[in-house]
Amino acid sequence: MPQDNAKRHQETRSQWKTLDGSPRARRGLGQSTIMSVVRQAPVGPLSPVIASLVVAVLLGVTLYVGWLVRESVRGSIRNSLETVLAANINALQLWLADQRETAKLYAAEDGLRGYAIELLEQHSKASEPAGDLAAVHERGPNRSEYLKALTARLSDAGYLGWAIVDPLGGVLDSSDARFNGGTIPLGQDLFARLTAGTVSVTRPFEIEIRRAGEAETPTGRMAVMCAVAPVRDDLRTTGSVVLMIDPAKQFSKILSVAQMGSSGETYAFDRNAVMISSSRFESQLTQAGLLSPGETSPLKIQVRDPGVDIRARNSVPGEPATWPLTWMADHATRGGVGSNVVGYNGYRGVPVVGAWTWLSEYHFGIASELEVEEAFASLRILRNSFLALFGAVSIAAAILLGLVWITRPRDINADRVEELKRRLGQYDLQQRIGRGGMGTVYLGEHGLLDRKVAIKVLENANATERSLARFQREVQLSARLKHPNTVEIYDFGRTDEGTFFYVMEYVEGISLEQLVDYYGRQPAERVIYLLLQICGSIAEAHAAGMIHRDIKPANVLLTSRSGIHDLIKVLDFGLAKQIDHESMQLTRVDSLTGTPLYMSPEAIRDAASADVLSDIYSIGAVGYTLLCGHAPLEGESATDVCAKKLHEEPEPPERRIGVPLAKDLQRVLLRCLHLDPLTRPQSAQQLANELLACADSPHWTQADAALWWREIFDGPYLDDFELSEDNPSAEGTQGDTAVNEKRPAASPLAQSTAS
Repeated sequence: MPQDNAKRHQETRSQWKTLDGSPRARRGLGQSTIMSVVRQAPVGPLSPVIASLVVAVLLGVTLYVGWLVRESVRGSIRNSLETVLAANINALQLWLADQRETAKLYAAEDGLRGYAIELLEQHSKASEPAGDLAAVHERGPNRSEYLKALTARLSDAGYLGWAIVDPLGGVLDSSDARFNGGTIPLGQDLFARLTAGTVSVTRPFEIEIRRAGEAETPTGRMAVMCAVAPVRDDLRTTGSVVLMIDPAKQFSKILSVAQMGSSGETYAFDRNAVMISSSRFESQLTQAGLLSPGETSPLKIQVRDPGVDIRARNSVPGEPATWPLTWMADHATRGGVGSNVVGYNGYRGVPVVGAWTWLSEYHFGIASELEVEEAFASLRILRNSFLALFGAVSIAAAILLGLVWITRPRDINADRVEELKRRLGQYDLQQRIGRGGMGTVYLGEHGLLDRKVAIKVLENANATERSLARFQREVQLSARLKHPNTVEIYDFGRTDEGTFFYVMEYVEGISLEQLVDYYGRQPAERVIYLLLQICGSIAEAHAAGMIHRDIKPANVLLTSRSGIHDLIKVLDFGLAKQIDHESMQLTRVDSLTGTPLYMSPEAIRDAASADVLSDIYSIGAVGYTLLCGHAPLEGESATDVCAKKLHEEPEPPERRIGVPLAKDLQRVLLRCLHLDPLTRPQSAQQLANELLACADSPHWTQADAALWWREIFDGPYLDDFELSEDNPSAEGTQGDTAVNEKRPAASPLAQSTAS
């Protein structure tokens, strides 16, 4: 760090603020002056009244906090439901587009098209009986062999078969004779699209099936959906080629791409609130008598409230058609989108929460639901905690009234209280320099060594045993790591008041987030130089059996010290998990752990499945951000980002910003960001080797780094952005860094480093 910067720190250090906004901290952390105030206050008849008012305020605050927690949980559940719903709808849209394209390709084959035109012409002229197909089969060379081969290809692709239908939907011929003579309900909209030459996909419906040779007598009904491609002759639609799809397989499978927990499901339903996809709970529906043994749920189950929980029943009273629509079905079948996180009875009579949308193009709706019992499991725990808190407050009220009565005024030196310093063991706390997911970080100083340190304090008075265990685990995991690019842990302890803290190396520099915010995108050679150091730190963690799970620009610091420039320090292993000890994983399977902008798709689906390749993805995302100045995938909200992560891959950086960039580095970064984990580099060391193989790898040297820190670096500094009540850091979004706000770039020279 330049000497003028050090001088600047010395001049402003006395002005640093603390949590209470005072110039210098005076009270020891966790020490209370309540007893001092009580001792100085006169004891009189109003003291019990004041104590009662204090208790009333505590109860009111407790109730208000409980309401805030409940609304926060509901908001989180709503976001999760909408994310799952959006993911399934995106997958369904892609699948429907694929079905239309497939139907279009098959309908364009000469063999099938020629047969369809000839059969439809014969049907329109009524020159031969509709059921006499053998002659038409034999008119073209090898036509029968072609149709058999076509049927085999479709079967291998998962289709029920093919059919040729007339303009009114009547099945003239098909690969499965059971469909011959049946009718496909085209409907006014579908008929208009086919007439205009547009390929379409129907919603699931029931078609009559017949025995071969008995076209006049239906023997039953079967649930199907169709991809319909028009057959046009002389610019006129004469009929259609249809690919038959089993909705209980492909269609329903698409809707199970993303599910929440053990009771969440996504299903489709039509305007009459009839389920047109498979239910996740068909065994329960069969046990309750709503499905026959071996029968599937598409077109058999109505989205109506039976009025009773069917899970433990062998029969359900009443006829399903007489039951009222569920709250969701009543609103969704009117069109539009919505959600309900208060709770309503689902089609099994079980209380659920849900989100839904109506797809007007296909005339059916999609809903994602989750049982209330599972959705609000954490809220029930909090409710019990609040009941216990009420009891504790009552006991505290009695104790407080007793203390007010027996306490006598006592003279104390007020200046003595003011002179007390905030202190943890041998460390003096100074300015707050950051806030992480598990605590607040302060700049501190060892009382004897006169050494600056960073002290992370768990200051949450309502911390649970789970959060305390996670805080202690963060320290233990981080203390095992000795790599020079990992922040070093010095000390760990707990005060007499029960406050946990640990002391780590203080890094006087900026985060990579601030590097991009203040100085723009970075040249390829510097990006490689920085990523190689990150790989070294993470490789050691992986070798020790740990996954970081929250690698992001805010958690990577950049400094220049002791003659070493552009030195990387990776921090905040608070979300790390051990690979080898499942019992040590304190993160729930259904929780979202990490920062969505830099999380891997598999970690978004299931936080507990994050592994080495998830960290590789995050390193690639950091490199992408450094290279082009933007995160790989961005959105209006965390929900948008998560939905994109599940199905999209980022475009190349040079296309993103319209500037030519190093091709080899872009290939490496895009491999890291591949949706398929097996396509990514399989270890941090392999990623480092690929970065070293890039043409720009040796071009950033210590001389270049020294020049940047000497001539270009112009902050931010700690005293530029002192944290106070008017300027708090954003909770839950920043790493343990000193500065979390942006300002314009310091100089044109700083901007030029990326060009």
